[in-house]
Amino acid sequence: MKNLRVTLGLFVLLLSIVSWYACNQDPMNFESRLVDVAFAGRIIDESGAPVANAQVQAGTQTVTTDDNGVFRTKKVQMPDNDAILSVNKDGYFEFSRAYYVKDEALQTVTIQLIKKVQVGSFDNASGGTVSIPGGPTLKFPANSVNTSGNIRVFARYLNPQDDQLALFCPGDFRGIGTSGNEQALGSFGMVAVELEGAAGKAQIADGMEVELTMPITSVQASQAPSDIPLWHFDVVKSRWIEEGSAQKNGNQYVGKVKHFSFWNCDVGLSLVQLNGSVYLDDLQHPLPFVTIELIATNTSWPGYANTDQNGQFGGGVIQGVEMQMNIQLYGQCGNQVLYTQTIGPFNSSTTLPPIIISSSSLNTPTFTGNIVNCAGNPVSNGYVRIGNNIVFADENGAFSYTILNCNNLPSIQVQAFDLDNLKESPVQTVAIPTPGGVINVGTLTACIGLDEYIQSTIDGQTLTVPEPDGYSIDSIGFASINLYGGFGTTSYISLQFSATQAGTYPLEYFSNPTVGLSGAAAAGIITNLTNFPANPGEYFIGTFSGTYLDEQGATHTVSGSYRVKRE
Repeated sequence: MKNLRVTLGLFVLLLSIVSWYACNQDPMNFESRLVDVAFAGRIIDESGAPVANAQVQAGTQTVTTDDNGVFRTKKVQMPDNDAILSVNKDGYFEFSRAYYVKDEALQTVTIQLIKKVQVGSFDNASGGTVSIPGGPTLKFPANSVNTSGNIRVFARYLNPQDDQLALFCPGDFRGIGTSGNEQALGSFGMVAVELEGAAGKAQIADGMEVELTMPITSVQASQAPSDIPLWHFDVVKSRWIEEGSAQKNGNQYVGKVKHFSFWNCDVGLSLVQLNGSVYLDDLQHPLPFVTIELIATNTSWPGYANTDQNGQFGGGVIQGVEMQMNIQLYGQCGNQVLYTQTIGPFNSSTTLPPIIISSSSLNTPTFTGNIVNCAGNPVSNGYVRIGNNIVFADENGAFSYTILNCNNLPSIQVQAFDLDNLKESPVQTVAIPTPGGVINVGTLTACIGLDEYIQSTIDGQTLTVPEPDGYSIDSIGFASINLYGGFGTTSYISLQFSATQAGTYPLEYFSNPTVGLSGAAAAGIITNLTNFPANPGEYFIGTFSGTYLDEQGATHTVSGSYRVKRE
C-alpha cells in the first residue's frame, strides 16, 4: 500500500509514496520481519523532468535510472518496516528513505532530488554569515571549518508547508531521540547544507559550532513551542537523530549545530493507523495511483497518500483530529477533486469502508495491454509510458492504468520498455473514445535497441551502461569530450579524450568498476570516433580498444563501443 504523508499536525511523513503492511494493533506496531520486496519508480528533478543515470540502491540491489528517470530492482530481502531506498546523483543532495512494505510486493515510488545550489561563500580565517533563500541563516565563527581558505556553502530550505514535501524530503519523519526511542516527528522547518573547500567537501571543525536560524511559517507561528529539539538526518540509517535544541526568538528558531547534513526543527507526534481503499464504479475495479489529500479541519496542514495498484492506502495519522478527505488524480486536470468527505477523529487504528467513485460524470479511460520481448515472451521487468504517466507491468508483462482525460484529448502516445534487455517498443498513438472506458492497446513488442549506451568488454566480461551523458567542453583548437554513465561502483564507465572532428585519439581518462586510469596509463586505449556531433542533440559514435595495467601490474585487454547524445 501507499503511505500517508505528514507535515505537522496531521500525518507522520511516512510519505505519500510509502507502502504499509496491514497493522491492526494500537498503538502503531514498529516490530519488523524480513520480507521479499522489489522497488520500482521514477526519479525526477525540481522541474518534474526525469533524472537519468541516478544510482538507486535497495539492500544489495543497485541499479541506475534510464532516460525516463525510471528504475526497477529485483526482489531483495529487507525488514518490512525499514526497507531503505537511497538515491545518488552528482549535483544533488543525497536521498534516502525507509519504507513500510508487504511481502512479495513491488513497491512503486516517485522521488524528487534537490539540486545543490551555492548560496554564499566566506573566508574561513574571518568567518561570515550566509543567508539561505527562504529565510534560514548560518553564522560561521572564524576558523570554524576543518580546512583553510575560501569556503563555499551549498544549501536549500525545505518549507514544511510545501505541498510537494512528500516528493523530496529525506526519510519518513521517523526519528531517534536522545533516549534511543524511535518516534514520529512534525517539522517546523528544514535545511540541507554542504560545505566545500579547495580540496572538496568540508565540515565544521572539531569543537566548533555554527549558529543556525530557522524561520517559523505564519501558519505554524501560534503552535510553535518556545524550545524545540534539533534533528539531523542520518542517510545510512534513514532516520532523523536528535541532537541539541533551538529556541524561539520572534518568528524564528535559533540553535547551534556541530556538523552539516539535513537539519530539522521537530516536535513529537502521537499516531494511529488509518487504512482505506478506493474503487471506480464497483468493488471489482480498484482505482490505483490516485492521491488522497487529508486536511485537518482546524488547520491548513495537508497530508497526502497515493493508492497502490490494488487501490489501497494506509499510514499513520494524528490521533484525535477531524479531517477533510479529498481524492484526486495528482498532476492531472489541475488536481481536480473526484471525491470529498469529512472523516475522524480517530483514537485507535481504523479501516475506512470502501470508497466507490462513480465514473458517470468523468472521462476516465483505462489502458490495458501486455509487453513482450523480441522472442515474443512476456517482459517481467518492464513499464509503459502513457502520455506523461509511468505504469509498471506485472511479472507476466500485463499492465492496467486509468487516467482522467479532463481535456478530452482524442489520442495519447504509448510506449513500452524492457529494462532487462535495454529495449523499447515503437511509439504508438492510441485513440481515446469519449467518455473513456477500457482501451486494450494489445501487445507491445519492446525490441528496438536503446538510443544511447556505452559498452565495455574487459578480459571477456561485458558491461553495458544505458542512457549515458555526453559533453564537449570547447576551447581553442580542441574540445574535451566526456562520456560517462552508471554512477554506481558496479556499473560506472567513463571516457575522456580531446577531439574536434571524427578520427582516432588516445584516451586521457578511462574508468570502470575495477580501475581508474589517467595520463599515460589511459593513453594505451585508443578510441575511433566515427561521428563528431557538431550540435547538442547529435551523437558521439565510436569504438575503443587497447590494453592497460592495473594497480598490481597485471595486463588487461579492453574494447567497447558507444553512442551518446551530446548534451
